[in-house]
Amino acid sequence: MQNNTARKLAQIPQGALIVGVDPHKKMHAVVMMTQQARILTKLKIGTTQTDFDRLVQTAQREATQIGAPSILMAIEAGGHYWRTLAYYLQEHTIAFRLINPFTLKRRREGDDLTRRKTDYRDATAAAELLRTGQFTETRLPETQYAELRALHQARRRLTKEYTRGRNLLRGLLDGLFPEFCAVFKDPTGQTALAVLIACPVPAHIAAQPVGEFLRSVRQAASGKRLGVKKVRTLHTVAATSVGVKAGAHGVHLELQLLIQRLCLLADQLSQLERQLVTLAQTFAEYGYIRSVPGMGALTVAGLIAEIGPIAHYGNAKDLVKLAGVNPSHSESAEKGPTYTPMSKKGRAGLRACLWQAALGVLRSNPELRTWAKQLATRGPQANPLHKREVLGAAMNKLLRLYFALVSKKQMYHPRVVSGELVAA
Repeated sequence: MQNNTARKLAQIPQGALIVGVDPHKKMHAVVMMTQQARILTKLKIGTTQTDFDRLVQTAQREATQIGAPSILMAIEAGGHYWRTLAYYLQEHTIAFRLINPFTLKRRREGDDLTRRKTDYRDATAAAELLRTGQFTETRLPETQYAELRALHQARRRLTKEYTRGRNLLRGLLDGLFPEFCAVFKDPTGQTALAVLIACPVPAHIAAQPVGEFLRSVRQAASGKRLGVKKVRTLHTVAATSVGVKAGAHGVHLELQLLIQRLCLLADQLSQLERQLVTLAQTFAEYGYIRSVPGMGALTVAGLIAEIGPIAHYGNAKDLVKLAGVNPSHSESAEKGPTYTPMSKKGRAGLRACLWQAALGVLRSNPELRTWAKQLATRGPQANPLHKREVLGAAMNKLLRLYFALVSKKQMYHPRVVSGELVAA
């Protein structure tokens, strides 16, 4: 059985100087200790290169005084303030490990039940976790992988902003024109946006003849195709709308501004997605994974961005843990949940890509769809899986397939052997 803690402890040289860092926006708290947990120095540094140079020089001086053969730094990976220091250390070939913020919090509260929290306490807890082998083995993305990761993260942020805008649009329409979303299920569709630009207030719509209303919508659509039948239906229901008339002018103005913002975000997303796919196509992994039926271009680009070089992983289980899709059983006094959830102790962005990939593959890949159906319909003694468990198993399966195809540099050629999907 593999002992991860023992393997991690073997990475710490005997007698090394342990440096814990609690990063912040303006100042980083630093605690230096020996491998026997004797604290040597506490200091705070800024976030400039001069401050980072001072940190390294101080650590080297302390290491010389105690005769430490090497320096190993532990950085709490909370927020984004740790990134500049981590890349600086990597450029200067100084070893470091990342500490999970949740693990650090539990360790700090367990050591002191008064729940005191200071920057130095966090830095000390980070050093202690490194000293006991409770750290995260992470390699920072570089070269084209770093560019792809940056584009993928930018797309995720824009998508979230666009989704927030759509939700706000629905909320405003629920008060101004509640029947609108009954006619147009997607308020950001081509015809729906043309109507909202022309006139979203039901009283004004009902006051116009249907022909005049259609002309104003066509003008707002700027030559794009319209769903004329839905526009006529909307004109009919506008006469009996229960929308709030008080403050309708102000809501109308906010809707116009919101639509402009949504159109801009949609254009930016389209531009970003084109660049993301274009860059992803330069990676060898792209062709191998795109050969799987149901895997879309954006999904494959996201998987490559989140996973990085396959050489960084020893086996497919490492990818499963990276994504946090491994089953996590929990029970107490022989009582447990009705189904087994995934641990979710991994990258949320990677899980989101896998979720979309699993839905697409189960729809378009007959081999994987047959395999998933067997999991859901097998007999009670074989423990049939819940629908969400099947999706989790499919996500797990896709990661194993990803590792097999990329590491072996093979295209997808499926065959079913005893219900197990493999790559030929």
